[in-house]
Amino acid sequence: MKAGTIALIQYVTAILMIFLVSWHFAARTPWLYGVEDLPSTMSPEIIYDEVKRFWPLLILLSIAVVIHGVNGLRGMLLEWAGSNERLRFAVNILSILAIIALLLVAIHTIVGLPELG
Repeated sequence: MKAGTIALIQYVTAILMIFLVSWHFAARTPWLYGVEDLPSTMSPEIIYDEVKRFWPLLILLSIAVVIHGVNGLRGMLLEWAGSNERLRFAVNILSILAIIALLLVAIHTIVGLPELG
């Protein structure tokens, strides 16, 4: 992948995360759930209800975070690898495998709920 393509992926996922992470944090506002403090918004009932209602946004958030994070780590490792083609190839393959594995776990966790699956 060209450096410009990698940067574009980082920019797009960063912009998505600005909105999705802001929504995710705003969803922890206690008065939305009729509770008194932030820890109370983390009860299993509230989290389960939130996942049931907003699962498409949570999947999009998971995709953006995983791709942004792994791609950023990949970029740092490619700089470290320098011109060693074998090492660069290994970094690329491991990055792809990490993205696939992490997205499978995230999507399975979200969609695997009894009423969604």
